[in-house]
Amino acid sequence: MARSHRSKRVRPDRSDSRSTARGQVGRRLITAFRTRRGGFYAAALCVSALAHPGCGGGDTPQAVKESSERVTRISDLEDKVRTQGELLSMKDAELARQAQELRELRKAPSGASLDDLVHVEKIEIDRLSGGYDDDKDGRPDGIRIYLRPYDQFGGYLRAAGRIHVRLVDLTAPPEKQLVGEAIWENDDLTDLWYGALMSSSHYTLSVPWKTPQTPPIGRTITAIATFTDMLSNRAFDTQRAIDVTPMTP
Repeated sequence: MARSHRSKRVRPDRSDSRSTARGQVGRRLITAFRTRRGGFYAAALCVSALAHPGCGGGDTPQAVKESSERVTRISDLEDKVRTQGELLSMKDAELARQAQELRELRKAPSGASLDDLVHVEKIEIDRLSGGYDDDKDGRPDGIRIYLRPYDQFGGYLRAAGRIHVRLVDLTAPPEKQLVGEAIWENDDLTDLWYGALMSSSHYTLSVPWKTPQTPPIGRTITAIATFTDMLSNRAFDTQRAIDVTPMTP
């Protein structure tokens, strides 16, 4: 009597898919270690490998999908990190180039530094600065300031630059303390320099009141001056308390 033979169910061989997965992950690990940030990328891939089909179970369709999405996200992050690193490297190179260019520009044609040349070291408001009365009505119309730049050797220096002067009445309320202000660009200073061989040299600067109809109530005004040297682009500050008694222009 013949026996009936049941056909044996053939289980799908997952060894091939697992081998393929392992091979893909292995190749990505090798590539990652060859990059500049290989350690970081390899660590991320190892995490992905733990959940990859064939590397520890979880080979259901849902698990395969999640693992695939995870690998895609990691790959995208790798690309972003690599791109950002390249951009940072480019910025570093540009900053280094600009710093070198600045060092070259600060050198004189002979190779000497600007610090070796005659340059502004400080500024001073002369003690003879005071109020002026242009309309001769007995009341000051503003303050005439004698501003003097000095070089590093202590001598007077007619330097190119920009001057900003503010007049402050410290006896007034804070919102009314600024009683005068003026700015002179380099071209404006050409005719304002007074120099004589045997006397002091200075810029003569007239700063009118901010509101001529209502002069400051205080008799002492603080003048604050800033000189920005055109050669070095350095700013120098000074201030002086000035009596506003009218003076002949």
